[in-house]
Amino acid sequence: MSLPKHLQETFSPEEIQFIVENEPIKIFPRITTRQRVNMVNKNASQHWKLITTDDWALNNMVATQSTTVVLWIALLLKQQSKCSIVAPEWLTVRALDRHIQYEKKNTDRFSELPWNWLVLARILFNRAPEDFHDPVHELRSRIQDLREIRQTKVLKGLKYLNESHLQLDNLSLLEINELRPFIVDIMDKLREIHSAAVVAGNEDGNNEEDDFDFS
Repeated sequence: MSLPKHLQETFSPEEIQFIVENEPIKIFPRITTRQRVNMVNKNASQHWKLITTDDWALNNMVATQSTTVVLWIALLLKQQSKCSIVAPEWLTVRALDRHIQYEKKNTDRFSELPWNWLVLARILFNRAPEDFHDPVHELRSRIQDLREIRQTKVLKGLKYLNESHLQLDNLSLLEINELRPFIVDIMDKLREIHSAAVVAGNEDGNNEEDDFDFS
């Protein structure tokens, strides 16, 4: 069975979240998984490991010492109260205020945010709200403000769209994913118009050559 047209042209929300959850994030473990060498030698039969595709960091955690794991593991440990998640540096009230001011001041450019900023913020707000130093409602409000400002700038920028190019520097995966069906459709129509104009121009040129042929 073929996918619906809108899913053929874009990622589904679940696919985007899957991609984002495989990105690294810093945590503070509340458990220790690192095994002492002498303990391993004495109790080899009791040696245990947490198994993943890349298990070095996971099996070398020390309680209260920061380490980096992929997001889905961090969320699993968080659910089991075995870690707290360290919020990214850009996900604070002060940092978001700076991005908002940049967006307002630079009407033709987007601030440099991570490619996954919208999805990551949403996941952390829902799954680890107590791990933020700033109130989550204030962070949510600023994320929403930032998104609306950027959406407005994108719509204004569409007037510069042509049949071959659109500048999308610093837009996140989710932002591009939302725009893609609309932009692709418009660019296809612009290509058709451009091709028709080229063909018409060539025909006019050939007709002019015929008019001056006195042989």
